[in-house]
Amino acid sequence: MTRNQAPTLESERDSARGCVLVVDDNQALRRAVAKMLRRAGHEVMEAESGTEAAELIACHAFDVVVSDIAMPDMDGIELLELTHRREPDLPVLLMTGMPKLETAVKAVEYGAFEYLVKPVEPAKLEESVARAIRQHQSSSARRQALESAERLRDAHPPSSPSQRGDCPWTGELLAGRYRVGRLIGAGGMGSVYEAVREDLGHMRVAIKVLHAGVAAHLELVQRFRREAELVAAIEHPNIVKILDFDAAASGPTFLVMELLHGLTLGQAIKREGRLPAERVAFIASQVLGALGAAHAAHVIHRDLKPDNVFLMAMSGLGDIVKLLDFGAAKLLAASEERKLTQTGVVLGTPAYMAPEYARGGSVDERGDIYGVGCVMYEALTGQEPFVAENYNALLFLIQDQTAHPLAALRPELPPGLIEVVDRAMAKDPAERFQSAQAMADALAPWVVPESSPGRTVAAPDEDLGTAPTLLTPSGPPAR
Repeated sequence: MTRNQAPTLESERDSARGCVLVVDDNQALRRAVAKMLRRAGHEVMEAESGTEAAELIACHAFDVVVSDIAMPDMDGIELLELTHRREPDLPVLLMTGMPKLETAVKAVEYGAFEYLVKPVEPAKLEESVARAIRQHQSSSARRQALESAERLRDAHPPSSPSQRGDCPWTGELLAGRYRVGRLIGAGGMGSVYEAVREDLGHMRVAIKVLHAGVAAHLELVQRFRREAELVAAIEHPNIVKILDFDAAASGPTFLVMELLHGLTLGQAIKREGRLPAERVAFIASQVLGALGAAHAAHVIHRDLKPDNVFLMAMSGLGDIVKLLDFGAAKLLAASEERKLTQTGVVLGTPAYMAPEYARGGSVDERGDIYGVGCVMYEALTGQEPFVAENYNALLFLIQDQTAHPLAALRPELPPGLIEVVDRAMAKDPAERFQSAQAMADALAPWVVPESSPGRTVAAPDEDLGTAPTLLTPSGPPAR
């Protein structure tokens, strides 16, 4: 940080004062943290156990909770889960003196604001608390704005969705419980919005509203619902969680997902260009872990691409993966003959399509292996494996040509890693890795340990932007 930046950070800290609950069964550490935060200008309350903290949260309005993880009666992870059931917008910072990847992943999965390793530098703790308070205040303001909009809407009923332009569902109450907020992105299947569930503590979620052309075909909606239910049943931490599905005749067909914060791998590549080999291996290993669980449940992704690989950050632990849009490509394939297209929207992603699929053949798990290879190729080189002037030319390249050699574009890469990517991208499915686990095992030598301090992490307040699904945490890498 430069000298010119320091006053800005100080002013941000000064503007983010709030009420903090400090939870730790170690009295000395708890009082030290509380004293530090009081000195920074915060109002602080203390709890010596998770149970006591839960009781305080039920009767006091806090802006942030700072909790130890290892506690005897109710640990920090359990407190986090309980807190977010009661107060979905209340940030929880977790601290531990015994960092473990499994614990960090659980922290991310349950929505921890940050995961800090003791001893925590005072400046780092103060900065994290200030950011958490700003987020909580922003969430509260957004909720109040939505409530205000609801009152105005009751007084002045809106026009029909078809008359409201590019964000037709913003402000609407879907299924009597989901208040739709801003439009986040759009794709071939539908549009994705931020929303709050008004009947469950204003829990923030992501809603994908299917385009009318897709929702008009009952068999497609039924198939999509079956696939959504199957993915929801997998419950893998590296797969975006599907929370609800509604296809009532009285409203639009929509899918409800967890709301994520971070950025996609595609955005990371655009920002940073070529990524380090170890980072790419770490990300790919988690994608393969998610695919392994999906394949075991007989679900094939069919639309692997950097924009469907979402990256989360938790303090020093970065690049936790959440795989997006399961089942969408399969549904798109089924609807191609019905020409469910619209201006400016491309169904599917041909650049990452397996050759057998490009020829019109069937795709099994090895088609996803090919997709992982293409994603790794782009992350390592900064460019797509195949580029052509039109759709037909691209399909020809995928079927009959090989990508520019990875070794020529990145000669410094380990030969063994290049072999893994080349094998994954083999034209013949029989020559590829035959399972996600087999590819993950081959990648293991280049997966950076979770304690590595050098990995670039995603900004925790980054919006998903135009990525096809939405934004929250999760996911252990396949080892």
